[in-house]
Amino acid sequence: MPDPAEIELIRKCREGDESAFRELVERYQRRTYWVAHNMLNSYELAQDICQEAFVRVFRNLGRFDTKKNFYTWLYQIVVNLCIDQMRKLSHGRAVDLEEIGGLPDPDERKDPVGSTERADLRRRVQRVLDRLPLKYKIVLTLRDIHGFSCEEIAEIAECTNATVRWRLHRARRLFKDLWGRTMDRSEEEASRGQAQEG
Repeated sequence: MPDPAEIELIRKCREGDESAFRELVERYQRRTYWVAHNMLNSYELAQDICQEAFVRVFRNLGRFDTKKNFYTWLYQIVVNLCIDQMRKLSHGRAVDLEEIGGLPDPDERKDPVGSTERADLRRRVQRVLDRLPLKYKIVLTLRDIHGFSCEEIAEIAECTNATVRWRLHRARRLFKDLWGRTMDRSEEEASRGQAQEG
């Protein structure tokens, strides 16, 4: 069910209350950024997508159906913008994952060794995600990284609940297979490096 407080914010936005729109943005800005970042693996692109998504929300708020959840509509806009961006990237220059950095981890200053391991794990997860077909990457990112329900993903991705569940099952199997191969390759490289040092 839609959140009554949010519906009230939307009503105020429609009446031109800028502070209400700012509050709406503040509610969702961080999560919107991270959805885009996990889809695109780029700080700059995620920022751009986030900004464009809220511009579109602002322009189209008058047409939003308040019987529906605002956040599923917002994330639908974000996901569609990410899909458009990925299609553009696939026709242009390949993105070098090593050149792209995310937001700094707030725990890095407290535990530099642990933060390096976490950053390495995030990079590996992102590399495997980037190898998945788009429809699988979307459901896996939304479900397993951001915790959306299958029903919410169905609304965001504009498909049936059964389709989401099937894609999620397939995506997890593909991810597991690719992850296994990535880990095997990493172990081989580590062994090769130790042999060269010895």
